Amino acid sequence: MTHSAGPPSPGRRRPNLWHWLSPRGSRAFVLGVGMAVGGLVGGVRAMVDGKGIWTASGIFGVGVLGVVFTTAWIMTYARER
Repeated sequence: MTHSAGPPSPGRRRPNLWHWLSPRGSRAFVLGVGMAVGGLVGGVRAMVDGKGIWTASGIFGVGVLGVVFTTAWIMTYARER
């Protein structure tokens, strides 16, 4: 049997992607702000240029997701402080 109970053996372990994008890290805040600004401005620009409703709503959806990411980071930060 190769498994044993307890913590993993010491050594270099790769952090998973969720750890990098968790709302606790500053990377999530920067990513959220970038997505929010780029998505909202890009969605409006796509609508003004007449790119089509699906393209504009897809880009706008990225902006909304960025707003959600940023809001989650702010709420987590406020709760921990």
